[in-house]
Amino acid sequence: MWVLKAGQWSLTQDPVEKYEDEVRDYVDMVKAAGYTAWTGVGKAYMVPLMLTVWARSEEPSFLFDLEGTDETQTVYAASLPDALTLLNQLAPTLQALAVTDQIAQAEPETMPVLADVLDKLHGRRRGQNGAVIQK
Repeated sequence: MWVLKAGQWSLTQDPVEKYEDEVRDYVDMVKAAGYTAWTGVGKAYMVPLMLTVWARSEEPSFLFDLEGTDETQTVYAASLPDALTLLNQLAPTLQALAVTDQIAQAEPETMPVLADVLDKLHGRRRGQNGAVIQK
């Protein structure tokens, strides 16, 4: 598996793989390797790419599960600074996919919410009648 350490990528032994024979469920394997859920994005909004980050005290300290529509990729970050670097690299992609997915799945009853989000992004305000208030 790939691990990011001090800004450099290298291959490492997968610390989760050794639990494959004793535990069948992947989440249970991750937990058996000492990881606990740290953060994640995507499940609540049903985006085309979901991210779950798991953490533990020993290196590699962070496990990143990137779940696409057909496949999951797992990479590791050796330390917290490496995990923050990787999150920073992934953030624009995850944000763009979330926004695109929300627009694509918008229903008539959710259009006002979408309009509010777009107004906020563009720094616009609307009056009682719904018209944009010019600055």
